[in-house]
Amino acid sequence: MLTLQIRNKMASLRGSSTVKDENDVDRFVVKGKLISWRKKKRIYDMDGNLLYKVKNKLIRWWMNSCYVCDKDGHKIARVKQKFKILKKEFTVTGYSDEIEIKGNFFQSAMEIYRNGEKIGEASKKFWAWTDRFALVCYNDADAPFLVALIIAIDNINDKNLSD
Repeated sequence: MLTLQIRNKMASLRGSSTVKDENDVDRFVVKGKLISWRKKKRIYDMDGNLLYKVKNKLIRWWMNSCYVCDKDGHKIARVKQKFKILKKEFTVTGYSDEIEIKGNFFQSAMEIYRNGEKIGEASKKFWAWTDRFALVCYNDADAPFLVALIIAIDNINDKNLSD
């Protein structure tokens, strides 16, 4: 089990963030662009290897959604918010497994399931000027993809606030 902290930098114009483990050791780097219509972000390991790309869907018809792409830019998943009144739930389509994300109204707590089995939990910490998420990955190998999902959800929530 791996516990990570995803922190958006307070003074970042590009939407960059760092991902640290419970021992405050850097595990991943998330980099954004200064100007990006789709709020593109890239997730790198500490050796500088690109792992995933996350980008908002450009045109939405009803609900905001976000794509998770592999390092070559191929879309591997689409994260889409379900229409719920008191809950914020997300579906992930296009991925090889069935992924479901369930959360509460203010998105302060989420559970992530793959094929019905819980693979992670995330909670949003409210701090002035920044977003901070605590992410628990039950399997260390799932950590990069789960980080990409949390970044995608944060992009969707930011887009919902700006609409």
